[in-house]
Amino acid sequence: MSRAFTKENDDRASGSVVDRFYQGVLGLSDRARELVGRRQQQAWTERRSEIEDAREAAQRALGEGSYREIFDSAVQRSGDAVNSPTWWAIGDAAVGLASRRRLEPGRYTLLVMPLSVALPWLKDAGNQT
Repeated sequence: MSRAFTKENDDRASGSVVDRFYQGVLGLSDRARELVGRRQQQAWTERRSEIEDAREAAQRALGEGSYREIFDSAVQRSGDAVNSPTWWAIGDAAVGLASRRRLEPGRYTLLVMPLSVALPWLKDAGNQT
């Protein structure tokens, strides 16, 4: 588990949701990756400015360094091509999950929705403490 996903002295972030995230990302089939990529492209086409706003909110919540560490860690582990739609979906979901306690629900949903077609539990993870 990446320590970037947990706040210092936060026992509630013991790793279960984060471990589940990484296991899910590593276990994505090619078919699931294609579906996630299509959903990311669709979301970007329809809601680009809202997604950019949600990314900025996550960055403010996490801080520049943590945001970058979390995003980079997730996309490196995913093995997807840099800047591919699936790469973005995984990175966005990672920072959304990491900042879920500090993001408005709508912004959280924007960040995790494309990946949640393959990992449906992500939609509800924003409500977990």
